[in-house]
Amino acid sequence: MAVMTEPIRPSEPDDRKPTTNHKPTTERTRTTGRTAPPTSGPAGDPRLAAALDALQGLSVGDALGAQFFVPANRPYLDRRQAPPGRWPWTDDTEMACSVHAGFAERGRIDGFDLTHAFARRHDFDRGYGPAANRMLRLVREGGDARGLAAELFDGQGSYGNGAAMRVAPLGAAHADDPAAVVRPAADTAVITHTHPQAVDGAIAVAVAAALAVRARLRAERPAAEDFLAEVRRLTPRGAVRDGLGEAIGLAGVADPHTAARVLGNGSRVSAADTVPFALWAAARHLDDYPAAIWDTVTAGGDVDTTAAVVGGVVAAHTGTAGIPAAWLAAREALPGWATPEAGSVGDGTRSGTAGSAVDGGPGPADGTRIVLPRPVELPELRWTDQDWQRIRTSRHDRTGALLMHTAEGVLHLRDGRTGRGVLDVDVAALPRTGWRPVAARVEAHPARSPHDPADLLAALALL
Repeated sequence: MAVMTEPIRPSEPDDRKPTTNHKPTTERTRTTGRTAPPTSGPAGDPRLAAALDALQGLSVGDALGAQFFVPANRPYLDRRQAPPGRWPWTDDTEMACSVHAGFAERGRIDGFDLTHAFARRHDFDRGYGPAANRMLRLVREGGDARGLAAELFDGQGSYGNGAAMRVAPLGAAHADDPAAVVRPAADTAVITHTHPQAVDGAIAVAVAAALAVRARLRAERPAAEDFLAEVRRLTPRGAVRDGLGEAIGLAGVADPHTAARVLGNGSRVSAADTVPFALWAAARHLDDYPAAIWDTVTAGGDVDTTAAVVGGVVAAHTGTAGIPAAWLAAREALPGWATPEAGSVGDGTRSGTAGSAVDGGPGPADGTRIVLPRPVELPELRWTDQDWQRIRTSRHDRTGALLMHTAEGVLHLRDGRTGRGVLDVDVAALPRTGWRPVAARVEAHPARSPHDPADLLAALALL
């Protein structure tokens, strides 16, 4: 959601003149030659190439949509003409960049990392909503993220569209198994949005992006109703799923205002008021990025967010090549941190593949976990952000005798010869900047660790 200066109040859908648009294909599925498989990307990983395509499409949709909150740009919207000038992106893109970066680093989502990435990269001027601004500021100042998210709106949690707006890059990386993105998408959502409706919105968008890439890899263009039906199948029961059912019934309707009257257009800034309409627009124009965006923004409402969702899903299918070059050039450049070195953060997961805690959990595999943990008193330590980044991306301690990785806010040290866990250290963020270890456990089983706890703590101090 963006809050721009001097906003245009979007016309209600039923106040708009109906617009004739392209009709969806009448075939159940047709092949298309307009897209190509995502064969290149960071470290040659096609999953990350698809994720980056989705991020590019999301950010262009976000930045272009936000232009239509500016009154002077209203004539361009009426003519379906892109306004001139540089297009800054909003909170939608800023948070999506953190999702993309987190997945690229690990090949999965780490909730601890993503929580603090959202908080520390939070730029008040990007148009965050008041609740998000307050929550992210408090997390940055040392507040408990889970508690702050859960207490929003009198304890019911936020059911807004913020979790859905940022998740398409994650979904695009799961084309091989769209069902596998359901849990990771939920994990990204609950950091800020704990209400089931908001979580379901994120799940639906992530699944849609995964299906868009899968269709691209198969050189298929699914009919809009079939695409939406598959998204609905993997969306939990609730308001968002119900809205997707209505969207299926509107798949043959060409006028976005007619669809928005039934589905909403994001004006209420809720997931149920945003996601069904956005996915309706994406499904109807899955192989035509400009048409999808124009149908979306013409309907009014929360146009930066609806266009971000549509842009992320459609670009997952068309690739970045489907985005007009002039639009990419007009959009503000993405931050360098959004595209870190692929796989730069090891986490010791059992499979080492994309997934989440549902695949076995973050941290060491069972054979390397500490089996007899015993608390140990920590020395007083402080790490700068640079120190913590070096620790996160290191595979060994400074001596080379210990293996190390981080997962969900825990630094795991393992014996370099056996791979067995010998020291686990809980890490907390300091207010605004820096990190510190707050608790530690050593392996007390004599047959599993030959290390003196004092030596382990000395190694920790040298990190």
